[in-house]
Amino acid sequence: MLGLVLNRSFRLLCPPQRQAATRCMQSRQMESVVKNLTNFLNSGFEIIMESDLVSLLFHCYLTEYPKKINNIHSDTRVFNSDGSHIDLVVGAITFKSKRPSIIPELLVECKIFGNGFTSSQLSKRFAYLKDDLIKLNQIEHKVPKYIIVYDYCNYLNDLREKELVQIRNNLNKNISIFIIYKQKKYNFKIL
Repeated sequence: MLGLVLNRSFRLLCPPQRQAATRCMQSRQMESVVKNLTNFLNSGFEIIMESDLVSLLFHCYLTEYPKKINNIHSDTRVFNSDGSHIDLVVGAITFKSKRPSIIPELLVECKIFGNGFTSSQLSKRFAYLKDDLIKLNQIEHKVPKYIIVYDYCNYLNDLREKELVQIRNNLNKNISIFIIYKQKKYNFKIL
């Protein structure tokens, strides 16, 4: 009943309000997926490489939205984006360009600051993370865009987080950044 009421009121919104409501719903959906991911981490799943994070995110998204099975793609090309590969894309396959690509409904880039990384590796990963913000911003599709960061070693201190937020805000305030961190157990925050 509540879903029906929300759906009716959603349809009555004017287009800018509808877009904002859609972003809010999609943000809550991604929040639920990331919460599921942290539950796996708290049950003992270990992330060693970025591909582990992408794979677990793929699994969590599919578990949450099984009807999307043919629309979830990892390390794939996005339609009309100069061949940019994105870590996780939800959307339909198209053959309208030279190679198959995805018309996105949702875009996710992942980064890890893993156990055993040297300070040099961590510094490079931070530069790559900033590059991912730029890459997501350059993709012109008006769809939800996310960065999911697994920060095992608490590399992203307040100063680095502020830098990320400043870069994101200068590019596109609609890109959401989820940071998964560990104190006694894994948790996440949204910047």
